Amino acid sequence: MSASSTSPPPTPPRSLIPILQASHQIVLYNPTSHAVSIHERSGSSRRGKPLFCPYCDRPLSSNIEDLASGLPSASGGRAHNYFQLLEVSNESSRPSTPFGSQSPPRNLNGQAGIATGNMAEGYFEAFFREEHRLGMGANGSVFLCQHVLDGNVLGRFAVKKIAVGQSHDYLVNALREVRLLETIHHPNIITYHHAWLETCRFSSFGPAVPTLFILMQLAEGGSLDDFIRARLGAPNSDGPHSDTSVEPQSRSARIRAFRAAQARPELRRARNSERHGRAVHFLSAEEVKSIFNDVVEGLGFLHAKSILHLDLKPGNVLLTWDENKLIPRAMLSDFGTYQDMVRPVRGRTGVTGTLEYTAPESLSINTQPSSKADMWSLGMILHILLFFRLPYDHVEDSDLSQLEFEVQSYKGFKPSLEVVASCKRRGFPRAALILLEELLTINPRIRPSCEQILQALKAGKVCL
Repeated sequence: MSASSTSPPPTPPRSLIPILQASHQIVLYNPTSHAVSIHERSGSSRRGKPLFCPYCDRPLSSNIEDLASGLPSASGGRAHNYFQLLEVSNESSRPSTPFGSQSPPRNLNGQAGIATGNMAEGYFEAFFREEHRLGMGANGSVFLCQHVLDGNVLGRFAVKKIAVGQSHDYLVNALREVRLLETIHHPNIITYHHAWLETCRFSSFGPAVPTLFILMQLAEGGSLDDFIRARLGAPNSDGPHSDTSVEPQSRSARIRAFRAAQARPELRRARNSERHGRAVHFLSAEEVKSIFNDVVEGLGFLHAKSILHLDLKPGNVLLTWDENKLIPRAMLSDFGTYQDMVRPVRGRTGVTGTLEYTAPESLSINTQPSSKADMWSLGMILHILLFFRLPYDHVEDSDLSQLEFEVQSYKGFKPSLEVVASCKRRGFPRAALILLEELLTINPRIRPSCEQILQALKAGKVCL
């Protein structure tokens, strides 16, 4: 008998660590060389050939499958430090540069800028393929990107790019959002994956500038603002996550299925003269309850950690479709203006957030925001969910002075008999309007907390 027949079967080298499993691929990481490689699962390639270790040329046994099965399924089969390991791999593959011999760059004020050694140059190009921009806000632009490894697409993500230049102070301020996202994990808050610095050219004519990249979960359902615009009959949405080509059937097909399965009077077609006679499909009671409950859960989680969002609005509520669910799950996003109530930012004055969703008391100079400001914004979201509009007439005006006057002079929500009758026909009880009255009261002390709202919803006292 030959020696090969008596020797034990070869096993995969212990140095290889599975760090991601997809439907057909496994990504392996070598902690010694910091190299990553992608291979077909089940020990064979697409051409039916055995899968060999790229470092020792020995066949990989099913033990790799066993190891890969231990990866968390909740995060898409990725190791918790998957993207950090990719950054280490990219760093180790780049030629060394004598950064130590270079003096740190200086900004226009002569202050020390961002050190070159802190830049993860080439990371984005090595592992991502940009498709198009999803939207642009005050703090940066968000892009739809494919995660690619050796030509294999391993998922789609949202990447926020914040140009920080050589301003160390601006970078520190931008990193506040990253530090917060690193510490909070909740199904109703957008998932953070990784952040890094590298130079980026935002236009063909502009210079490459140091940029903070923030890798986040892609909300394939768009924003709540997009969702409502679609119901208002808008042909296209232009919100920060308005792309409909990510998963063509994820939004329109599910909405049609929901209408077919839940055909009720509240889904009747209404007319809105402000939308030039386009058909309007108001949200059903089930949809309002589910989405509103998600927003309250996410905001309540933040408040329990003494964190204020301070820019709560439909554009910052992102939607994702869970398996076998017809109503999307809502997640809070964009924490660029958040405040820690335990360690408040000194010297904060004036309004924070978006004017039409800002509590009247927050417009006063030197007023420190509280959780009651978020509850007012939550009330405006409920107003949008119920009526597809805000209680102001000058939201679309380019001159914000009239809108600011409306916000300051608003007396709170008081439903008319017509509104009460309309909501009753659509399946909403009087308790829903009472909750809206309590949230949109000019007296902050009367506004309920998230905890009180959740308790009332679970007890059936507020049946949206």
